[in-house]
Amino acid sequence: MPSKVVESKTSGEEVFKTPLNRIGIVKVLEVDNKSSSDITITIQDVFKPSVTQNNPNPTEVTVNRFVITVKAGTFVNIDFKDGIEILGICSVVGSVDTSDCKITVHYDFKY
Repeated sequence: MPSKVVESKTSGEEVFKTPLNRIGIVKVLEVDNKSSSDITITIQDVFKPSVTQNNPNPTEVTVNRFVITVKAGTFVNIDFKDGIEILGICSVVGSVDTSDCKITVHYDFKY
């Protein structure tokens, strides 16, 4: 299972892009918050809906799939039983810019 480690950034950090005709699944989230602040982590799904007759030029959509606040100086490990489905780009956004908060996302893809 692939994984990626990112730092807490208010601008967001891309974790993975879901390949065409597949669904990304976030399986495990680990947050190691060594900072002196509580940090809210948001897993976002950024995608563009399909073109339809009623909407020939759809705009990009950002959906918050999961939000958690991690206390200062704590480590959290969440194993998502069914996973969090990602249709487009999986992005992780933190409420604070800091290199003292490492976020590890373990993911996979399904058809």
